[in-house]
Amino acid sequence: MEDTLDPTDRDAFRVLCDCGALAVTEDVPVILCPACGDQDVAPRRIGGVLQGLCPECGYVPITNASLRAWAVSPDWLLSRLRTALGVASRQGSRELIPGRVWKVADFNHGKRVRRVLLACRLAEPETNEAFRNTLSEHIERDQAVLISSTSRSAAKVSDLSLPLVHLAEMVHFRSGKLELDADRWEWCLTPTPQRRHDASPVYFENFRIAVIGGEQYEFSARQAGVFRYLHSVQAGKAFRQSIMDDIGSTQKNPTELFRHNARQWEAFCKLVEWDDYGFYWLKRR
Repeated sequence: MEDTLDPTDRDAFRVLCDCGALAVTEDVPVILCPACGDQDVAPRRIGGVLQGLCPECGYVPITNASLRAWAVSPDWLLSRLRTALGVASRQGSRELIPGRVWKVADFNHGKRVRRVLLACRLAEPETNEAFRNTLSEHIERDQAVLISSTSRSAAKVSDLSLPLVHLAEMVHFRSGKLELDADRWEWCLTPTPQRRHDASPVYFENFRIAVIGGEQYEFSARQAGVFRYLHSVQAGKAFRQSIMDDIGSTQKNPTELFRHNARQWEAFCKLVEWDDYGFYWLKRR
């Protein structure tokens, strides 16, 4: 619902609309109550006025903009992915499962050709089954790279011999275009026996960005320094004063740098552990 977005999200929404990333779809039959944001309400015209009955708020007015649904444009996304991959402009993408799975392009890597696939909603049992059938029928074994909007755990394809990378890890949106993450792409192209499946990079842009379960988190330079320092301590713990001295902070411990921003604090708690003695270490991921 465009009219319920806060100013920051609304600006991002307009950028995506202006560059063609989002397209209008069919109006939704049910929306969240614009007053409380918790209850579902069914819009209806009463006395010529569009409104809905919320169990908590009673009758609430509804705008036409609230009924407008938006979705990512597959054509826009596929086109930008082909550009990011640097494949020949004459290549087109092909839909393999309507609205769910596409072949983005063929990527030439030495003497091998990789079939780059894009998939969404792999957590749905019917989509997952259809994807597996399509893979066995149309894609050569060990030749596919899968980019998905579904997290690895939810996609449930760990038994298949293909690398799966979340869309948010593979590309980053900048200035109206998608930029390929070189490290993640190199990992995808590595032959299966040599690929480190336990190495699932979380940090990007010199630790200024972390992707956790498909969610992207951004940090200040000093916050990034905390992760960089802990990452350098490969198999051990780091004392709080050593960390703070290294990043040049006057705060007494790393938590003080994160706890004032809810989203950054959420990421920090997901990535770092610490004890009562002032030692910090990265969680295994």
